[in-house]
Amino acid sequence: MDTEGIVAQLAQLGLTRNQSLAWIALLRDDSDAGLTGYEVGSRSGVPRSAIYKVLQQLEEVGAVFAVGSEPQRFHAAEPQGWLTRERQRSLDRFSQLEHALRDLPKPNRPEPIWIVRRYDDVLARIDAMIRGAEASIYLHLWPREVERLWPAFEATAGRDLHRVLYSPAPTGRVPPGFSCWTGALDGDGKAAWSHKALVVIDRREALIGGTELDADNDAVWTQNASLVDVATNHIILDITLLSRASGRDAFDDVAPMMRPHLSR
Repeated sequence: MDTEGIVAQLAQLGLTRNQSLAWIALLRDDSDAGLTGYEVGSRSGVPRSAIYKVLQQLEEVGAVFAVGSEPQRFHAAEPQGWLTRERQRSLDRFSQLEHALRDLPKPNRPEPIWIVRRYDDVLARIDAMIRGAEASIYLHLWPREVERLWPAFEATAGRDLHRVLYSPAPTGRVPPGFSCWTGALDGDGKAAWSHKALVVIDRREALIGGTELDADNDAVWTQNASLVDVATNHIILDITLLSRASGRDAFDDVAPMMRPHLSR
């Protein structure tokens, strides 16, 4: 990555352009003695009038340290160690903010409901939901959408998740880690059914709606608890009906999907 690319990345960590240029100049210095402020300014392009203030700011955040005097010389801190410390400081700040926000009063307000219409946008939303799963993935999908979402399934294959898939028609392959329930097309008229998706992630968010290629699907994405329950219960019903028809025991799949007071 070139200098400008690194400067842009460091800006996302809170360093100014001058701070970034000065730090990069020090990182590129391969001498044991370090650089004077004048030398840092000359190599980085930071104005002489600003360079000592910039170096002081870099010292304060632990990116630079100074040695000696008359003249004082500067060295860049080891970058991996600095990045590790910055990452931890960021996590600490997020944690503090999370606790502070959690303590704020929680007035009743409507949950946002987003409408997603284009097929590719619906699939992109489902893909992002699957990749963000932390505890569970419950799906009602047709085989075409299962194949389209395969990269998301592979990306989450190594996680410890409760995964259940219901498909109205046989799937060509089963996504890794999923318990798969598939219906049959023979003689039941399903081939003419419109495609739809029900996606529930972590019992926290749901997508409900169509997955037609050339139509306004009006799919709903929401974190509203009642709508998440509706989507979950619909998938449970699909699996339960298929279980009764096939004689396959669905308890291990369905019980964790239910609210605790219903799963006993």
